Amino acid sequence: MATVLRQCTRRQFLRTAGAAAAVLGGTARAGAEAGGAAAGGGRGRANIIFILTDDQRFDAMGCAGNGRIRTPNMDALAGRGTRFDRAFVTLSICSPSRAACLTGRYGSATGVTALGRPLRRGERTFAHLLKRAGYQTGFAGKWHLGTTPAACGFDVVSSFGGNGRYYGRSVTQNGTRRTIPGFIDDFVAEESIRFIRSAAKADAPFVLWMCTQVPHMNHKFDWNARQQTLALYDPARMPVPETWQDDLAGKPPYLKTARSRTRARQYGYGRKEAIRRHTQRYYAAVTEVDASIGTVLAAVRSLGLDDTTWFILMGDNGWFMGEHGFTSKVLAYEESIRVPMIVAGPGLKARTDKHLVLNVDLAATVLDIAGVAAPRTMHGRSLLPLVRGRETAWRDDVVYEAPTPALGSWPLLAVRTERWKYIRTYAKADRSRVAFEELYDLRADPHEMRNLAADERCAGALRKLSARLDEHVKAAGLRLGAPRRVD
Repeated sequence: MATVLRQCTRRQFLRTAGAAAAVLGGTARAGAEAGGAAAGGGRGRANIIFILTDDQRFDAMGCAGNGRIRTPNMDALAGRGTRFDRAFVTLSICSPSRAACLTGRYGSATGVTALGRPLRRGERTFAHLLKRAGYQTGFAGKWHLGTTPAACGFDVVSSFGGNGRYYGRSVTQNGTRRTIPGFIDDFVAEESIRFIRSAAKADAPFVLWMCTQVPHMNHKFDWNARQQTLALYDPARMPVPETWQDDLAGKPPYLKTARSRTRARQYGYGRKEAIRRHTQRYYAAVTEVDASIGTVLAAVRSLGLDDTTWFILMGDNGWFMGEHGFTSKVLAYEESIRVPMIVAGPGLKARTDKHLVLNVDLAATVLDIAGVAAPRTMHGRSLLPLVRGRETAWRDDVVYEAPTPALGSWPLLAVRTERWKYIRTYAKADRSRVAFEELYDLRADPHEMRNLAADERCAGALRKLSARLDEHVKAAGLRLGAPRRVD
């Protein structure tokens, strides 16, 4: 395997997944490995609703063990399938995460490593492939790519660009620009239901990608949930992370003045009360998104589509709520890169899965549900064997790549195993130079406070994980340097 990895070229990475998929998470074998999921009721082919929430942390669901937050509809979905407890994104920011979901490929392959960038010419999405297989394709919600929804294979589109107001938002509905007075994610739910109702009348299955705006902050950097929802949460009972006063010793020095830290100070995160107030508002926003999702679940049930419809729910990235004194995302710590993920479908039982899974796995999973083979160019692989509880060989680690500075970050890569995380930060002005290394033992130090990169007892783990990133850099054709080591 090591020989194959060393011989992998950039062209192979971009066009095939033979070697690159081994580097980036395993070969996609959708359909062939899981046998397809199309068997079901109704027309005999599964409908698919893929819900992508915005900035939702991995622990922002009741079913994830958070007893303070109210998410009855997300919890109900978890009760109908598999909740993945260790789900991650390949880059924790809006556009790259969406590109990964659509294509099943890393940003270094699709060209989307920063906000608003388009997919490279020739990139195929799950919507393209399902449309060719006879599916009706619909999109509702936030669109944050330089490539249009239509160009990505969606025939029916109701959308709005980027981020902004929760109320009074400008949207495009059936090609017509208008301003809606109500809550933006009620609009997303209504348009989703409209597509589902129309699609249900046709003699063809459908796939809907529903992308919420919330719980992303609004245009004033706040979560302005309704008062009745805020009243569900007592600020005094909101959690404050153990690491909120982290002095960042052992972390890249630039982080002390980076946007994630300075913006947190502007929010008042030097005081517990400010963190509690933000957490209250964030939780309330998640609850309002949950309610909008509930209307879609109810519509599917009322249309008699439960027996033929699969649901996927995932967050596009995480969010810091004061951990390490940070706000926002992009950085490779757990609260930023780890997300909620649920796959629910007809006949499935509730279960929790601990495998390391990625957002690049979802395109192959969608195709597998439909009984359509995934292209070998995908870096991800179908989750259905795991959903069905089958014994299957799986990846031992996940690679995170953020080569383009964003929201105050420097270029960085990371690799996470079940036990270890290694983060490599590059000099912002010279990406051939490794500026800082971090190594965390997640079993002993789940909050990532003790950097063990200089600990001689961990030298073996450091070298192994560093070599893993070197393989990724070479396979992906990233113009990033490697650390100099003395044997």
